[in-house]
Amino acid sequence: MTSKIYVWLISSYLLAFSINLIPSLKHPDSHLTFINLLAASLLLLAFLAGIKRMLFQAKYHKRAKGILMAGFLSGLLVFGIKMLEETVMNNMALDAIASIQYPLYLLFITPFFGMNYLLDLGYGTFSLLVSIVYLLMFAAVIAIKKC
Repeated sequence: MTSKIYVWLISSYLLAFSINLIPSLKHPDSHLTFINLLAASLLLLAFLAGIKRMLFQAKYHKRAKGILMAGFLSGLLVFGIKMLEETVMNNMALDAIASIQYPLYLLFITPFFGMNYLLDLGYGTFSLLVSIVYLLMFAAVIAIKKC
């Protein structure tokens, strides 16, 4: 990727993360605005532009596949732990396992939380939805590599 795409991707990630951080942590109590949706959409466009740029530079496939697979797995992990928390209450081992989900949620789910402006889902279900978005982008990277 050229440096402009890299700068755009990193700056849109930081912008989406900073705008969506507080609403994602306080979701039922805070209200999402159109600005949150706009920041998440900008990040999604930056990801898609980066994937499109990979058509011309094949050396970034492995890095992009790693990041997108980590996003997919983190969304599934957050969803799975949330469902496990709802079924098994007051378990010390579960509390220790649940602490794993918070950094993954912050890194991979929070920047896209503005899309929840349209859906108003709980964080577990929204994490599953974002993992599907990561999986679709991963499939796009795989399709680009085969071309």
